[in-house]
Amino acid sequence: MSKLEKMFESPIFAKLQEWGGKVQSNKVIASISNGMMAIMSLVLAGAAFMIIATLLNVAGVLETTDQVYQWLCVPYNMTMGLISLPIAFAVGYSYSNALGMKGAMANGLVTMILFLMVAAPSQSVTLGESTATMIPTQFLGGSGIFVAMFLPIISVRIIKFCKDKNATIKMPDSIPPYLVDSFANIVPLVINLVVWEGLSVLCQVLMNGATLPALIMGIISIPLSGLTSTPGMFVLLAISMLAWTLGLHGQGIVSVVTLPAMMAAFGTNAELVAAGQPTVFFPIFAFMLATSAGGAGNMLSLAVCCLRSKSERLRAVGKAGLVPAIFNISEPMIFGTPVMYNPLIAIPMILNSLICMGFVFLGFSVGFFQNPYILILTPLPVGLATFLASMAWQNVLIPVVCFVIAFVVYTPFVKMYDKQCLADEEAANEQAAA
Repeated sequence: MSKLEKMFESPIFAKLQEWGGKVQSNKVIASISNGMMAIMSLVLAGAAFMIIATLLNVAGVLETTDQVYQWLCVPYNMTMGLISLPIAFAVGYSYSNALGMKGAMANGLVTMILFLMVAAPSQSVTLGESTATMIPTQFLGGSGIFVAMFLPIISVRIIKFCKDKNATIKMPDSIPPYLVDSFANIVPLVINLVVWEGLSVLCQVLMNGATLPALIMGIISIPLSGLTSTPGMFVLLAISMLAWTLGLHGQGIVSVVTLPAMMAAFGTNAELVAAGQPTVFFPIFAFMLATSAGGAGNMLSLAVCCLRSKSERLRAVGKAGLVPAIFNISEPMIFGTPVMYNPLIAIPMILNSLICMGFVFLGFSVGFFQNPYILILTPLPVGLATFLASMAWQNVLIPVVCFVIAFVVYTPFVKMYDKQCLADEEAANEQAAA
């Protein structure tokens, strides 16, 4: 037996695998995971158009201000930009099925509308001489995922409670099923509307117009202010990765600290380069570059690990997420694996990011990696963004180092998860055959 196999058979890893199995078998967690995987096609379709737009921009064919570039970005904006909406539907639908409820489709529609109500309440906007009703989209994308996951859980529970207590409108058997489901949901829908609209109005009144997702993001970001030192950046990175594993938009959570620090650092170095002076190192650089091999959590390494798995589902996720990860788009792998509430993937995601940050910081400390001074916010292929930001060939090696470290860290955990997925697939095949 090899050392690696002995490590897999150790009590710690066995306990971890058992814990992971229990977490994934929980109805709430399983419904969230299924909901996340259900929107994979939307994520991939949007990412494909963003990749095409980025390639044409890098090749000099299109500028970001060109109409064609804007058209190519529309599918991405309408998928990833509104991704919390289908998540709210998919989780509500999945959880209804997990509880054995009838009318799962109707429940999913209800949870989606409830989420839209609390995340993007309509506003009257005056444009010239006319007044239009519009909805803000700020929290319909990644920033609203946390609420989009748990609002459906609570809402479906309210619906189930009402139905268990017969607090519903019953229809004759001759009525079509979809109408029966719709009328059966009227009473629990009214209760849900009162609960969630009440919370939404309370947030807006007490928090100067803030929505429920904004309040949650704001509360979480309060303790993060002031963490601009090197140790602070390690803490921020750990919080950011942990947030992703809990269904929160990690980058959005820590952006209250990282965005001002990033703008100041790049601004300072750009001025120094323009004046012909040497650039200086800022801790935010190590934070940004620690996940340069496929986006948050270095998902390119995870995609390659999944491609080497025996599980059909993991191989399919690896194939689907590989190209987006090459362009540093991490969502397909994050949602497809999934990372959320999955300790076998969450632990190495956090661990590899912190180790990579340590190596990146070391590379800057010895003067090998060069300080960036060109701020690039467009998704670019692995290695290209790190080169263009600094115009230094050494920085092309940063994602290479991150890829190797992340691959080594992910491998044993993915092997355990692969066994778990393979066992689930075999059990499902046996049940289907029976």
